[in-house]
Amino acid sequence: MNHDMSSMKGMDHDMSSMKGMDHDMPMNSSTVKAASDKNDNTVFGWANASTPEGNKALQYSDLQSLDPQKDTRAAEREIEIRLGGNMERYIWTMNGKKFNEADPLVVKYGERIRLKFVNDSMMAHPMHLHGMFMQLENGQDPSNMPNKHTVIVPPGKTITTLLTADELGEWAIHCHLLYHMSAGMMNKLIVAQVEDGNSTKTVPQSQVNEKGVNPHAHH
Repeated sequence: MNHDMSSMKGMDHDMSSMKGMDHDMPMNSSTVKAASDKNDNTVFGWANASTPEGNKALQYSDLQSLDPQKDTRAAEREIEIRLGGNMERYIWTMNGKKFNEADPLVVKYGERIRLKFVNDSMMAHPMHLHGMFMQLENGQDPSNMPNKHTVIVPPGKTITTLLTADELGEWAIHCHLLYHMSAGMMNKLIVAQVEDGNSTKTVPQSQVNEKGVNPHAHH
């Protein structure tokens, strides 16, 4: 018991020291705010939807094309891309499949399509398409919709874009968080010259080099 009491006396001494520490460094909201103001470590931006006082954070709905869009056609069809994942197994998927399991997305040359990104996960995914710009459907008139090669799809949300498939080739489409891409959230979008009824869609000569190859096909 004497040994235990000695230990308790030592503990009392430690508690006294801690009380002094509490007095010197009170951990309350004012202290945290003062420390934040002093160090100026506040992070502003999309992640926490905060901005410095007197400023406005731009939203996707604010964006406009610098020049009028040349193709303002409505979409001929829609391709839905559902973004998902399994944190326990740590895999990320598009339409429920990893890259090595998925069939590529195939579109006709010159086709106007809608890409509908549906995020079923609890993380944001910046979805990136190689080779062509997408036009973000953000409420602007079709002639003013902004060009994007990467669109952020927030958790539980849906983002749609319009695409004119005017570059032949096999193009990567993937999450630009590269560890998500390497864990499976990737596919190919193939723009192909295809027969349509009795006619054949041809490729403009401007898109073919002297070897008969689309110069962008391996970007």
